[in-house]
Amino acid sequence: MTSRSGPLDISAGRSQTATLDVEREDLSPAVLKPEVREKRRSRLATAGYTYSAHNASADRLWDSQGLLWCAFAFAAGIGVYVSLPEEPSWVLLGVLVVLVSAVLWRVKQRGTVAVSVVLFLAFFAGLAASSLRTAYVLAPRLAEQMNADLAGYIEEIDSGAAGHRIVLAVSSVNGRPVEEGEFPAKVRLRVPAGSDIEVGRAVSVSARLFPPAGPVFPGGYDYSFRAFFQQIGATGFSFGSPEVIEAEEAGNEFRPAVAVAKLRIDLAERIRANLSEGPETALIVALLVGDRSGITEEQEEILRAAGLAHILAISGLHMALFAGGAYGAVLLLFSLVPILTLRWPVHKWAALSALGAAVIYLLLSGGAVATQRSFLMIAIVFVGILVGRRGLTLRSVALAGLVLLLIAPERLFFPGFQMSFAAVICLVAVYDLWRQRDRSLSSGERVSGWGMATCLYLGKWAAGLFVTALVAGLATGIIGAHHFSRIAPYGLVGNLLGMPVFSLVVMPMGVLAFVLMPFGLAALPLAVMSFGVSLLLKVASFTAALDAGSGTSGRLDGAAALLLLSALFAGLLVPGRKRVLAGVPLVAGILIVLTSRPPDIQIAASGSRIAARDETGTLRYAARGRSFASDLWLQSEGVRNDAILSRKMKSPQRNCDDDGCVIRAYVNSEDAERLDGRQSFLAIAQPKTFEAFQLDCRYADLVVTDLVAPESCGAALVLDHGTRTERGAVSIWLSPGDFSEAANATSGVSAPGHPPKENLKIGKLKFAIPDPPRPWHHQGTVTRDSLRLAERASVAEARAEE
Repeated sequence: MTSRSGPLDISAGRSQTATLDVEREDLSPAVLKPEVREKRRSRLATAGYTYSAHNASADRLWDSQGLLWCAFAFAAGIGVYVSLPEEPSWVLLGVLVVLVSAVLWRVKQRGTVAVSVVLFLAFFAGLAASSLRTAYVLAPRLAEQMNADLAGYIEEIDSGAAGHRIVLAVSSVNGRPVEEGEFPAKVRLRVPAGSDIEVGRAVSVSARLFPPAGPVFPGGYDYSFRAFFQQIGATGFSFGSPEVIEAEEAGNEFRPAVAVAKLRIDLAERIRANLSEGPETALIVALLVGDRSGITEEQEEILRAAGLAHILAISGLHMALFAGGAYGAVLLLFSLVPILTLRWPVHKWAALSALGAAVIYLLLSGGAVATQRSFLMIAIVFVGILVGRRGLTLRSVALAGLVLLLIAPERLFFPGFQMSFAAVICLVAVYDLWRQRDRSLSSGERVSGWGMATCLYLGKWAAGLFVTALVAGLATGIIGAHHFSRIAPYGLVGNLLGMPVFSLVVMPMGVLAFVLMPFGLAALPLAVMSFGVSLLLKVASFTAALDAGSGTSGRLDGAAALLLLSALFAGLLVPGRKRVLAGVPLVAGILIVLTSRPPDIQIAASGSRIAARDETGTLRYAARGRSFASDLWLQSEGVRNDAILSRKMKSPQRNCDDDGCVIRAYVNSEDAERLDGRQSFLAIAQPKTFEAFQLDCRYADLVVTDLVAPESCGAALVLDHGTRTERGAVSIWLSPGDFSEAANATSGVSAPGHPPKENLKIGKLKFAIPDPPRPWHHQGTVTRDSLRLAERASVAEARAEE
């Protein structure tokens, strides 16, 4: 009897546990105990809630995806905040969120809270967090160009083939200590290659400074947005290398960064010492330490065209292999001691060790956004092991995203954040669907024979690799087309060929090299890793050669990208027949893609950089040479990088003399058909002298200059110094027809040397900076005059003290 009582008791325990699991999965009255059912019915009846199969399904969906939809609502609040015409009160929003949260918590104690109310609260929380973050990081910014002698501590270093970019925490300007609010707290400078720089080191440097640049074109990359939230108030370049100075020891905030930076440098040097110089070594350093300075632009371009550039972003796979390897190794060591394995929860000890390994790798890799996301998710997985729950779910993805956005809401608009979370959300959703399908189709029969089992395992592994590459490539491709105007058309091929090498050879050997490096035994695993990297580069070169256009696609409109991503998320997350709702944003996004067209004229925020279409509808740039602005303009058109030089504007489209230039801008080739073959153009004048304004204001349709235009200028549109400073870059769409009343007043009058023409009109005009501007686009307050006044005040104060 005693021998049978044990198994019977265990069986009873399992039965009870199974019942509890069912209660968690299905809260319908049919499976609840009578007393629990009556209690729950009374609570729900108080809230006016009637149970049904539909409600039970909705409860299960909310239980698995509720936190993710709250994260979506929080992100929507951040997006709406950035789009607001004026800055809201963070105090009012914060008080509103706290009060509503308190009311909902009280209501929750008495009954249930509607899902829509919870999502609405998450939306307002996103608004409040964004507004509070903006108020917190507000700092002085430069208002004009100037030269200055700076001294301070190096806070960040970004190395590249052309040199280094440093972020300098400024302590003095022109030999005088900086008072709070008098000068930007941080300055980003480009310094020559070979400069003696190190994080935390005190240096002095003479530099040319500029206000942070705004968007190159409306809706394009906006450095001023990033600089604002990093409290960088000026950018520029140094006159020569920075000089190391004797100064007081850097504050406590620099000491951990200095220690980590030195350790990363030491690891990179050890890796290079064990390998010969070459592209494989540079890629290994980037993969293990996060230092991309040795990777050439050509290498990165090949990886990007092959769809393998994501391996450079130290993220999920890197962190999983490193932390997972530590977990497996510690668990293996403990399993060699049976007395420990039988008496103690060694798997929890291994989880703690893996968490420590993940923290170390986070620090060594540089802590990019993708790495922070993967660290939070892997930490949740191992915490799940500690508490006995599954960690890799949509909840863990949502929790990681909410934590990162709560700390810095501006991350929502960073390409790395978007790509990382979009890919992971889609992958976790797909594998959840896959797991449910396998569970429903499982017959309970096991495959007989090791041959069939091996084939089945390899088949599932290959299918998983295919699905991973397809889903992640689709999610990141939409975002890449929006931010970078390019896709990887053969990225699926590149990932299918390259990721097995990366997953099975490159990263495992990298983890082993890290473990053996303190013992001086890293040479062998690094050699094997180098071999794997050489295979990976060959795969990338082969895949990139399949596409002659290097994946250039033209820029995907932001609204279209959002709709297409929404359709993808809805198709994977919405259950059952409701997935057809994904067709609504899908069709809307496709319609936007089909009906939208790029602008006909692009005008930079300052200088003479302009792009306009020629008679054939081809966009060409007017400048002596390529620039960052012209590259982005033409990349958004889908022009390959090696073909940009051929898009330079020539005569007769552009004519220049000592007084300025005149440019002819033609309409897009699609609308040119409506002109019945007439060569209609818009005359753009760029006067360099005030004398040239008289003719340009009379004959030109559009005047673009860095001078201050006279009030009597009769041109239809004038973009002078004031307008360009306040509103930034401009995109213009032309359409056939009369320009405006101002243009009609001069119709039939042609500038000297210009044939009579039919006027075009500006169908649409879009500025990069809204009116009124948001805080990250406000004009700075620091000028040369303000520095002189502050210097005089400090001198007068010093004399008064004497």
